[in-house]
Amino acid sequence: MTSRLGGSQRLIASVLVGLGVFLLVSAVLLPLYTIPKLKKLPLDYEAVQVSEGTGAFLDSAALLSGDGEDAVDADIPLRQQLYVTVEDPADSDVATLQGGLTLLRADTTPGRGLLNASIDRVTVDRSTALPTNDPAGSLQTDRERPAEQLPRDGLQYKFPYGAGKRSYPFFDVMSRSTTNIDFVDETSIDGVTVYHYQQELEPVDLFRATRDQTNRVGLTRDVWGVSEEGDADGSEILFMNRFSTTTRDLWVEPASGVIVDSREQVTQFFGTGPDDVAVPVISYDTRYTDNTVSSMLSIAQQERDRVGLVWSVGPISIAAPWLVGFFGLLTAGFGILMGISASRRDESAAESGETAGETAVEDEAAADDDPAVSLYMPHEDTQHREIDDIDTAEFESSRHDTP
Repeated sequence: MTSRLGGSQRLIASVLVGLGVFLLVSAVLLPLYTIPKLKKLPLDYEAVQVSEGTGAFLDSAALLSGDGEDAVDADIPLRQQLYVTVEDPADSDVATLQGGLTLLRADTTPGRGLLNASIDRVTVDRSTALPTNDPAGSLQTDRERPAEQLPRDGLQYKFPYGAGKRSYPFFDVMSRSTTNIDFVDETSIDGVTVYHYQQELEPVDLFRATRDQTNRVGLTRDVWGVSEEGDADGSEILFMNRFSTTTRDLWVEPASGVIVDSREQVTQFFGTGPDDVAVPVISYDTRYTDNTVSSMLSIAQQERDRVGLVWSVGPISIAAPWLVGFFGLLTAGFGILMGISASRRDESAAESGETAGETAVEDEAAADDDPAVSLYMPHEDTQHREIDDIDTAEFESSRHDTP
């Protein structure tokens, strides 16, 4: 019975040790194989990013009327909304991000005061977030005209998973250019660690960048306000191009690559060159609203937990590799202890068997030496002698009885 129990215990111990080793190997393979496979932009990704701020805008009608001093409306409340979704083409490797952008005056009734609107599309690698240009990106700024092809080679709506403390190429739609966005520092927003990046664009000639005729305007010097009163050349036509500068600050949750906060400071002006700020056109400063930051933090945390195989229960978060490794150690350790216990039980049973055998031998020897036993167990030679005596007596009796 003891042997059968020990055999069952050893079998269970072997199974537990094998399961524990399997779990430990799985804990090692999860970050090496499974987690990298998960680091891909979800095909159902969707984000609404609302920014608010103030700005100043050129009133072209006032400028053309010759009232250059009052041609700029200042301190205008602004509201910018960017709606990002995943569209086709999209598959296991690539996804097409579409960004619908509107910039509105917030001091007008809803549906009015539109200052700018565009629909931008870019097909990106789902892991690196870099454009594939297959198909090429596109941008539509006028609903009356089809979208124009716009290839690019920088990040835009999202950073790669596991963003680092380094510079990345970043594409600016307004100037149609890609320049580095540099790591500034590490900080936190609502307790979440984020990386702060900054991009500064020197004045870019928008006419050369876009070839849009609205970015090159010819007016008289008097209308531009660049001639002195009484100058003979006041009626001379002077062409000026629109230039744009941008300072962009982004705060990125590094594990997910999600942009959780954004600030844009944009200045545009007409001039004969990048250093000639002849006529201001646009100047504004916008940043994500608090609600948008909270929403993007939630998206980032969900994405971080998904790609990291993290299970969250309230304020407690546990990474799957650590949890699997812990149960692996626990299972293997329990199996080893059970195996040791079975071995000790077998050794104890073996020692008990040897002791019982020795006791039986000793008891038998003791019985042979006991005088009481000897009284009831005659010796073999005595038995033979008694038999011989009986046989002789019978022979003698039978001889005398014979006539």
